[in-house]
Order: sequence, then C-alpha cells, then structure tokens
Amino acid sequence: MKYTQLGEKESREEEGGGQTMKVGYLGPRGTFSEEASFRFFEGQDVTWKACTSIPDVLYAIQEQDVDYGVVPIENSIEGSVSMTIDTLSGNEDLFVTAEIVMPIEQGLLTNPGCKVSDIKEVWSHPQGLAQCRNFIREIGAEAKTYDSTAKAAQEVAASKRTDVAAIGSSWAAKIFGLEILQSNLQDLTENHTRFVVVRKGAIPLPESDHTMLLVTLSEERPGALVHVLNIFAAFGLNLIRLESRPTRKKLGTYQFFIDVEAGVETDDMQKAVSVIGTFGHQVRVLGGYKKDKKK
Repeated sequence: MKYTQLGEKESREEEGGGQTMKVGYLGPRGTFSEEASFRFFEGQDVTWKACTSIPDVLYAIQEQDVDYGVVPIENSIEGSVSMTIDTLSGNEDLFVTAEIVMPIEQGLLTNPGCKVSDIKEVWSHPQGLAQCRNFIREIGAEAKTYDSTAKAAQEVAASKRTDVAAIGSSWAAKIFGLEILQSNLQDLTENHTRFVVVRKGAIPLPESDHTMLLVTLSEERPGALVHVLNIFAAFGLNLIRLESRPTRKKLGTYQFFIDVEAGVETDDMQKAVSVIGTFGHQVRVLGGYKKDKKK
C-alpha cells in the first residue's frame, strides 16, 4: 500500500481508477495510530492525513477533509483515552464503524552511541511514559511529554543528542533512523491499545457484534443507573465496558459510555435502547463494530 499525503496530486482517479479513500490518524509518521491504520486499511488505496492531535483527527472527519479517522480509545494499562471519548461525545455526527486491537511494545529509542547510563531525559506521549513508569524511575531519568510517541522519536533524532531517549515503537525507530537500545519497557507485558475507526454519519452495520452507547440519565436520583443496567440485563445483554465522564454542563453530573456485547441492529439491542429512552434517559448510539480478535 503506497503512502500518499493529503494535498499531493497522486490519486486512484488520476491512475484511471476511482476516487482515493482519505483516512486521518494521529501523526506524525511513526505513531502507533499510523501502524494501526496501515494494518486496518491494508490492500486498499488510501490517501493519508497525519493530524497533530486526536481532536484534529475527529474534526477532520466532521469537516469531511477525510472519509475515516483512526484514534486510540483505550489502553489495557492506562485505561480510556479521555480526549477521544470527550470529542466523540461532543460531535453527534461522528460514528464508530470498527475497532482495531493492537499489542503495544514500547522500546527505548536512541541515537547511535547512546548508553542507558547516559540518559538524562526520556521523551514520549503521556500514555507511553505512564506505561513505563518503573523503567524511567529505575534509570533516574526525567520525563518530558510530547503529543505522540512518534513526535518524541522525531525530536530525539533531530537533536542528535546521546543523553536523551524516546519511548516508542520499532515502527518509529525504523522511520526516524534510531536504535532500539532496549525492548519491552512497559510495566506489564499484556499491553494492548484499542483503536476505533470513525466516519461522519451513521451507516447500517449488519455484521457488527458490539455496540457503543452514550447514556445520559434524565435525573440524578438513587438507583437511576441501576435501573438502566437492569434493562440491559432483562434483555440478556452483556456490558463489557462502563465508564462515567462529566457532562461538562454542571459539576457532579455524568454521562455513561457503554460497550454492549450485541450488534447494533439486533432486536434485543434495539429494544433495550427504546425502553431506556421511554424512561426519559438520553441514549445515543455512538456506533458498532465487529470485535477484533487478532490480539
């Protein structure tokens, strides 16, 4: 699959084919998001847009600069990516159509000639730094944050310094010409990040086996959330993820992100959403996806 940046003239249309699919992801080149995107769209003709932040990826979809966007939503060590969740909740046109689950192996990326004992600073995305807290503490280095693991790797390479290192992927090391001084730095070996593929506007998803919902309770009273959960239970629906986030309207009010182990278009899922709505609660279908089993 060729790499074509948005803004360049190369396209399938010019080659005699149809229009190129446009896909945005969290850049720059070398991020885990890029690797996940390339994996998911492998074999398709794609024009890529590397965005500077997660909201920028989702805004690009909203403004139809791209057809799809790929963003991280959850890590098995650090939990949810709140920036993704909050931006999804604030844009009603955005719709999740797929998930990508990718194993994350964090490496220590350095310029040639660097030794671990030389390292005074470690640069990475906050998630990358958090996943490797023990290693950073052991070597006594200072942590410095960047917008992405790849940006950190890019800056280390540009600096030519041998007293700094980036935490990132082998993908980034290859792109920026860095050495992998140590591999698998993460505190826990079972480190996976879940990405979602997002588009503008809902589409039929007959093959989905999971549904992502946003539920906002009509009133704050004892048992209100339990009542909603009992509705899912009554229809035999298994919840695999439940997370509260502030509504950002009033202190102490929350909305709930729920992943349900049932397809968007199944009868039980449709009925549960309908019943919850009849009790005055707001239910928004954020999307649906087929579980990625390639872990």
